[in-house]
Amino acid sequence: MVCPNDSTEMRQVRIVAHYGQPIIVDQCQTCGGIWFDESELFGARQGEAEKIEALDPDILQTPSMTDDSKLFCPRDKTEMHRFSERHFPPDIILVRCLSCHGIWLNRGVFTSYQRFRQELMRPKDKSPEDRRLETSINELVEAYRAGHSSETLKNLGQFLSTPVGGSPLGWSGYSRGTTSADGAAGAALHILMALLRAFIFRR
Repeated sequence: MVCPNDSTEMRQVRIVAHYGQPIIVDQCQTCGGIWFDESELFGARQGEAEKIEALDPDILQTPSMTDDSKLFCPRDKTEMHRFSERHFPPDIILVRCLSCHGIWLNRGVFTSYQRFRQELMRPKDKSPEDRRLETSINELVEAYRAGHSSETLKNLGQFLSTPVGGSPLGWSGYSRGTTSADGAAGAALHILMALLRAFIFRR
């Protein structure tokens, strides 16, 4: 298989997928570009980019710009198309074959992509609204465990009857869209509803 950038014969390089399965990609030893067959890029385990783009740190880890010249798929010779994935920063340009769905990455782009994905997976600091909400939920749970059923049920009723954005328990962060169903607000709703169901069935 030859490189779409400079027609140099590429060599096969082994990387590892998320679950330990091997992935064989093709890398140009001249320009450092990498060819991924369909789905291989997104299946690569975090950290694999630095293993194969560290062959020459001064060259391979410096992303090269993708110009407007035509590139043809190294597998089926179809003209490839450049695109930006909306979940990636604008400087990560992917070149895809619309026929076989393989993806070509210029030098350093694989490393940039994996570093960006690592940042996305890094736990985010909780907002003040999330911390206040978490404290309120913990207080409700502790009151329930301590047997203060009437007081806890009163607080639950107050919480659930308060308009969104005006909750004394800090639900206002949810109304502004600062948290998602995967965040503290979404989890809190599930906890509160579970507690409410527990009270109903106990009574």
